[in-house]
Amino acid sequence: MNGSRDVVFYGPIGRAVKQIAPYVETDPVGIYAACLSVWSMAIGNRVFLDAGYRRSPLVSTAVVAETGAGKGVSLEASRHIMSDSIGRDIELRETSGLTSGAALVDHVYRQMVRTEEAYGIADTRVLVIEEEWREILERTARDSSFTSKIRHCWDCAVLRNTTKKKSENDTPQEVRNARVVFHTHITPSDWRKFVSFTDAAGGSFNRILPIALDDVPLLRSRKLPKVDTSDLVTAFDWASSERHVIRLTKAADHLSWVLRRAERVLLKTLPKHQGDFVSRTAEQTLRVAALLATTEGADLVTRAHMDAAVTFVRHSVRTVLDLTKDGPGKKAKATPEDRVLAELTKHPGGLRSAVLQRASGAHASDLQHMEERGLIFHQDIKDGPGRPVKLYRAVGKSGGVPRPARSASMPTSTGGNPFLMALQGV
Repeated sequence: MNGSRDVVFYGPIGRAVKQIAPYVETDPVGIYAACLSVWSMAIGNRVFLDAGYRRSPLVSTAVVAETGAGKGVSLEASRHIMSDSIGRDIELRETSGLTSGAALVDHVYRQMVRTEEAYGIADTRVLVIEEEWREILERTARDSSFTSKIRHCWDCAVLRNTTKKKSENDTPQEVRNARVVFHTHITPSDWRKFVSFTDAAGGSFNRILPIALDDVPLLRSRKLPKVDTSDLVTAFDWASSERHVIRLTKAADHLSWVLRRAERVLLKTLPKHQGDFVSRTAEQTLRVAALLATTEGADLVTRAHMDAAVTFVRHSVRTVLDLTKDGPGKKAKATPEDRVLAELTKHPGGLRSAVLQRASGAHASDLQHMEERGLIFHQDIKDGPGRPVKLYRAVGKSGGVPRPARSASMPTSTGGNPFLMALQGV
């Protein structure tokens, strides 16, 4: 997929990303996505999309790439860029491992109480970083409240725990004005396995922008340079000084209307299972544009901000159309890892290396890679004279049940889509 090359890296964040990109082995769009999510959390309690001070331009992202493609590198590079401009906001508000809706609400509630007691201001900004999102999705699949809480976070709606209490005499936990942003990492195959089409139809996962990464060349040196973020420092001071309501210029407002029309065209022409994932594209574009305006210390969105936001969201649309083109009920071709785990599930007592390779079609290097990732393990056993042989078993939570595999190739980019054509033509 070459769509990330079309993304316009705009404003102070864009300049910082372009400055650091030659020194990191990752697609710069992943750095850009992480920076936008971090920035949206940082200003989420002071910048609003409406005069009622309810909605904020929160942007949650999911970096989608194979193992070793630079997801973690992009996150660390974004921290390198953002740490000077927003101070300790990242480390103070970052969390991970929230595996239920109740746990999410409890974390935000406790932070709200703690900050109100310490500073007299209830701070509900939270940055959820999940570098192994598959594990979270696997655990939350049995908790329907988790995806509903994702919807509430994006809508800046009230978060409630109806059963979670500080003590028996307390009322249920309630958080108003929550500003929760997600930035996650996942492989394409795990997205297809664990991101539910049903939840997308309910409006959960179209609130998180998936961003695919292109391959980048290997570098001899990966030392990160000093990045000038003085403009971001100034913008953060501006955003933090008072409340700001985002407005649009006439040209930006017209483009926003065009995008809403294009979104309708998209939803009428795409299969429903794909339309569910992109049904908030116009709103996502407006949010990204608002963030880009605030990075320049402005509460007025111009056509330039909208144009740059279109390129970023268009890349996300292409990503999700690639990820979902097989549709529900259709599985990608089984990978060597899938076949290895299937064979070991049928033989919980284990299989010798040679037998396992013949049955699954995997190579010795595949088995070694799976063992390094903790999916399988081996035991050296004596099987007659000569050197010991390797007996492989699956690693599972219990009863030898293997964990799902994590490899598959990213499909090629989807072209000719009416929505993409509409975006390119505005």
